[in-house]
Amino acid sequence: MLNQLYEVLTEYGPVDEVWFTGAQGRIPPDGVETYDWDSWYTLIRALAPDAAAAVRGPDVRWVGNEGGLARENEWSVVPVKDSGNGSVDYALKYDAPDQGSREALAEARSVARYLQWWPAECDVSIRPGWFYHEDQQPKDADELTDIWFRSVGRNSVLLLNVPPDRRRLLPDADVARLREFRERIRRELPEDLARGSPLRRDRDAGTVTVTLGRAREVDRLRLAEDIRYGQQLEHAVIEVREGRGWRTVTEVETVGASRVLTLDAPVTARTWRLRVTGARQRVRIAEFGLYRSEV
Repeated sequence: MLNQLYEVLTEYGPVDEVWFTGAQGRIPPDGVETYDWDSWYTLIRALAPDAAAAVRGPDVRWVGNEGGLARENEWSVVPVKDSGNGSVDYALKYDAPDQGSREALAEARSVARYLQWWPAECDVSIRPGWFYHEDQQPKDADELTDIWFRSVGRNSVLLLNVPPDRRRLLPDADVARLREFRERIRRELPEDLARGSPLRRDRDAGTVTVTLGRAREVDRLRLAEDIRYGQQLEHAVIEVREGRGWRTVTEVETVGASRVLTLDAPVTARTWRLRVTGARQRVRIAEFGLYRSEV
């Protein structure tokens, strides 16, 4: 295994991620193989220091399904336990509906060894399966966009599989669909209307306010915490100024590195506010983007 890792990490150009599947060989059937994970991680760090070790690695965890879908509230800090042979392991079931809330942390208390920054990665194929078949077609732009909102838009990384065809090239239909997908996301979030507008922060009250140059229609919001200080937000409301008061437009329970919210209908307002109503420690908002989609 070490020889194979050495070859892959030195002979084929830059590697961004080393993806260790959770599958466990059982030879004989009633036996479980043990692996020297520490030596594998050490080799990766030495040969590809910028590569993420995923799934049975300490950097990124599997979200728990192969549909590319994150939980509604996805925490990057989760309880983990010792696998017994050096790899990081879930304290709760890998597909548990909740991995990081206070309730989940309490549930894992008896088995968890510690908490770890272990953000979720959502894997899915652009086609029905992981490999190329001539009789299959890629997912349409609508489905890919829905996956994007439910992965990248929910504090997760999207790993989209595009299998090569018999020419050893990416299929023409898949390349065309990827272009459609990229254009669709551009139309969903075409321009941050808040870009260039001053942000007013009230540290004690836990609010961030943005005032646009004029009232604008908004139907998408993109939020982010400054994750250098962890993921802290547990609940917040998004409000708009109406007269002398504020009206709640929507609310959110987690943000993390990336959260994209869609409004049921466009809201027209000049002044918008994110007000934190629940947090673990001080929340630092790094992005408060306002968009009007073109779809």
